[in-house]
Parts: sequence; structure tokens; C-alpha cells
Amino acid sequence: MITISEKLSHVPEKPGVYLMRDTANHILYIGKAKNLKARLSSYFKSGSHDTKVTAMLQRVVGFDYFVCNSEKDALGLEANLIKKHKPHYNILLKDNKSFPYIRIWGVNIEITRRINKSGKYFGPYFNGIWAGGILDTVYDIFGFRGSAPTQDVIENVKAFLRGEKDFGAYKVLTQKMEQAAELHQFELAIRYRNGLNFLDKLKERTITQVGRDVNCDVFNRAARADIFCVSVLTVRGGKLIGIQNFANENKAPLTDEEKLEQFVRQYYTENIEPEEIVTKAEKGYKKKLLKMAYDNAKEYLDTSIEKIKFKNEFTLGACKELGRVLGMDIVPKKIECFDISHMDGESTVASMVVFIDGVAEKKLYRKFRIRHKEGNNDYLSMQEVLKRRLARLGTSDDSFGTVPDLIIVDGGKGQLSAAMTVAPKNIHICALAKREEEIFIPNQSESIILDKRSYALRLLQRIRDEAHRFANDFRKKVART
Repeated sequence: MITISEKLSHVPEKPGVYLMRDTANHILYIGKAKNLKARLSSYFKSGSHDTKVTAMLQRVVGFDYFVCNSEKDALGLEANLIKKHKPHYNILLKDNKSFPYIRIWGVNIEITRRINKSGKYFGPYFNGIWAGGILDTVYDIFGFRGSAPTQDVIENVKAFLRGEKDFGAYKVLTQKMEQAAELHQFELAIRYRNGLNFLDKLKERTITQVGRDVNCDVFNRAARADIFCVSVLTVRGGKLIGIQNFANENKAPLTDEEKLEQFVRQYYTENIEPEEIVTKAEKGYKKKLLKMAYDNAKEYLDTSIEKIKFKNEFTLGACKELGRVLGMDIVPKKIECFDISHMDGESTVASMVVFIDGVAEKKLYRKFRIRHKEGNNDYLSMQEVLKRRLARLGTSDDSFGTVPDLIIVDGGKGQLSAAMTVAPKNIHICALAKREEEIFIPNQSESIILDKRSYALRLLQRIRDEAHRFANDFRKKVART
């Protein structure tokens, strides 16, 4: 087996991205480098490292790397790989949600949470600024609800959404509201009144000393010994559309400035880049916005630090405890759970849910129609679904391609035995029986009973219950077809 020293000798002095791996082949950390050889060598040469680097290196047994044409290409690849693999030591957007945008392409307009390259996007909208409310107001101001607008109207809509012109919005909506009220069209009048209230809300968020044409995202951070927080201010058309706070354990082997830079790169794998990104400023309104972002990050830390710690105990901490309970030599990062659902032996289906670091990863869920014709046979159904799932290990499918650290089956000894006949011995497996919440593992006749307050048990229950819900929902859908 090639040693780290031997592998280092072959690393080129080129820009690229590197991946640190542990004994279970998990990716612990993903980083980018102008010079791969110099960066990787700095980790493994003798000498002192700070505590965060030392803690990570104690778990590293190998690395991989990708050569890129430029540092810019490396930045993009790093962000996308972090988003895909969620390494333990990277700054992650754990609290991120997919916010809505208004998309305009040609003379078409829609609300969307999915970003592609075509069209012009306005947003994101959140923190009380409702994309649907904005679009309703646009329809009422420009008068094309239910009909196709002209290209001139579309250009005016864009100017309105950019905050460049208001096109007499207050006057237009007020006149329409009064006319509707006179005609006793009270529902219509209420809609126009809501539009006026919405414009008031937007006006309240106008930032003094910031031009109407300012469109920027402002990033700043605050940190404690074990928690790192980033606050993001979203300014569109000179208005503060919203503020987001993201917090995570402070384990990344980077300076706080490097963590912020890495966070920003990852943020824009989920969001559209505005005209300007602000992370530094010496004077003017940008400096004031940075101070606002810092104050929000600090306030979030001060008020939420216990909640953040509890969330970490409830997820990653529970994974660590579960690994110890099951006698695993690793912390289970990727956990898959399987459940069978049927109605009197008919419409039999199965579910597979996936949790990463103790958190549901719904985009990796999969569902199965059971193919065998043996009726109500849960054992055979479990064997079938596991065979079909395991047959796709090593494929490019994000869900099936990677090996799970732990497979959970819903049931007792019988379900565990059935699963063991098809699961390879290098994959840990257990069963959770619902009546007494007993845990069964291979080669142990006695069940494991955990304290009801155990985070490991709560994690098993969350995963099992989610698999049960997902299977039942699919079975009901199948039964209706």
C-alpha cells in the first residue's frame, strides 16, 4: 500500500483541490490550493500545528486531489464538493434553506427556488418579504395579470424589481382600491390594500445613505472557542431584504478569515451572486453594513449558543454515541434505514431514508415497489430491497453509489437475520424493534436496551419513524393508482 510520503512525492505543483480521508474512507476535509504539493506537504511535514489542524490530522490516513487549470477553477470545485460531501471539518451551510426568487425570461415571469443559467433572477426573498406578494403587486401595478406582457412592460418590471423606479405604485394601487370599493368588489379592494401594505414594508427596509441601485450581499462573522457564526445581509435596490445567520462547530483548520472566504464560496452554490459581495470595507455605508452583520452574528451566538450545542449533541453527538453502543470502530456518518409497507399483503413497497451526520438528507431518499409474488412476506421483501440497493454500490448515483456506514432495518431478530443474508460483512447493520425499542445486532443473542433519554436511541427512533412515514406515504400513493 502506498504511503502518504510516497503519494506526496507525486503531487504536482499546480492549483487544485484536495480531500483528506479517515480509516473509513470518509472525507474529513476539502480544501483548495494554489500549489497542491506545497499545501499538502505543509500538513504532513514534522513541526507544530495549531490545535484544530492537529485534531484533524490525528484522524487522517490518506488524501486524494484533483488538478485544476487555475485557482479560480479550484475555488468552484471546492465549493461544489463541500456541498456534495458535507465534510466534518468544513464550514457548512447547515441552516440554509432554498429561498424563492422571481425569474424573468423573455416575456415570462415566475417564482422559483431552482436556479439555472437562463433568465434574470430577482431576490432571494425572505424575512417577511414574500415573493408571491411582490409578484401580485407587480401584476396589479403593471396590469397584466392573466395575460402576456409586452417586452416594454417586462423592462419596466425589471426596473421596478431592481428598485430603480416605482412607476407611481402607491397612486396606481390607491386608485384601484378606491374604485373596487365603490363597486363593492371588496375582495379585490383588500388585495390592493395588501399591496399598499407590502410597499410600506419595503419602504421601511430602505437603508439610509445607501443608493437605490445598490444590490449586494454583506458577510461578517463572530466566533467563540467552539462555535463559528456567519451573518449574511441581503440588500436589493437599496433595501435590506433579509438577514440570515449560519452557525457551526468551529473545527475547520483555517483562520477565521479563511473560513469566511470558504463559506462565501459555498453560499453561492445555492444562491445567485449579486452585483457586489462585501466582506471588507474601510469607510462609508459598506463599513456600517459590515458592522450590522457583525452585530447580528454576535447576537446570534449570544442568544443561540446553547441551542447550537444541543443540536450538535442531538445529531453528531448521537452518531458518536450510537457507534459506541453498536461496537463500531468508526462514527457512522451515512446511515440508511429500510422499512416495508403493505396493506394485507397488497401494494407492497419499501423505503430507504438516508441520514448524514444525524440529519435527514431527503434528496437521497429512495422508494421501491416490491417485485416478488409471495404475498405478505416481510423477510423476503427486506432481502429483495437490500439486494437491489446494494447491487448499485459504486455507481454514480449520489444515493446508492457510496457505502453506508450503518444499515438499520425496522423490526426484530427475524428482519435482522433476513437482512444479514444479503448484506456484506463489512457493512454494520442493526434492527430496531418498535414494541420495546430493542436493538439487535449480529452475533449477539441479547438485545440492547438503551435509556429512553439516550441521544443514540432518539436518533434510531427518528430514522426508523422517518422510514416508516416515507414507506406508508408511498404505499398509499401506489394503492390509489
